[in-house]
Amino acid sequence: MASWQDEFHNWVPAWAALHDLAPEADGDVITMGAKRVMAWPGDGEAAQAAQLGSGTELVLVTDDHAGATQFATSQGLHETSRAVLLRAETESLDLVPHLPSDANLADAPLENYDLVEVSLFDRPVASGRLRLGEDLAVLSELKVDDGHEDLRQTLELAMVAELGEEAFTHGADALYLVAGAEQAERFAAVEGWGKVAEILSFSK
Repeated sequence: MASWQDEFHNWVPAWAALHDLAPEADGDVITMGAKRVMAWPGDGEAAQAAQLGSGTELVLVTDDHAGATQFATSQGLHETSRAVLLRAETESLDLVPHLPSDANLADAPLENYDLVEVSLFDRPVASGRLRLGEDLAVLSELKVDDGHEDLRQTLELAMVAELGEEAFTHGADALYLVAGAEQAERFAAVEGWGKVAEILSFSK
C-alpha cells in the first residue's frame, strides 16, 4: 500500500483544487495560493522558511508533530493552523449513503471539484467536496450546519459514502480526507479510516 509520502505529489494538488487553487510544483515544494506545502522531514525546509514573506505560510505535512514544530520554532515561525490527514482504502468502506427519511442528497460536478449537499425538509444543511487524482481522491470541506449536531456524523458519513462511491467508480483505490481535529476523531473511529499525518501551517 502506498503511503501519503509516496502519493504526496498526487493528493496535494487535488487538495488545492478543492479550494479553487492552481498548484505549482517545484521539487519537493507545492505552492497553493499563499501556502508552500512540503512533507517533513524533507529537503529545503530551512530555505523555504527563510523565504517566507508577509501573508505566506509554510505548511509541513508530517507524522512527527513534535519534530516539525520544533523545527519551525527554530526558524522563527509560529503555528497558525492545524489539520489532520486521514486515509482509507475505498474497498474497505461502506459506500452506501444512510440518511434519515426526511433527508435528500444531491451531487453536482463543478469546475474544480464535485460537490455534494444534504437537505433536510428541502433546506440545505450539509456539504462536502471531492477531487479525483491519479488512483486516489481527496475529500475536504465536509461541513454540517450548526443546530444539527445530533445528525453530524450520520450526514458526514453519508456524504463520504456518496463521494467515495463516485471515486471508486472512477478507479480511485484510496481516499484522503483533510479534517479538523474533532472531525478527524469521529472518522478515526469509523472502520476503514486511519490518521496518517498532521498538516501544520506556520508563518513568521
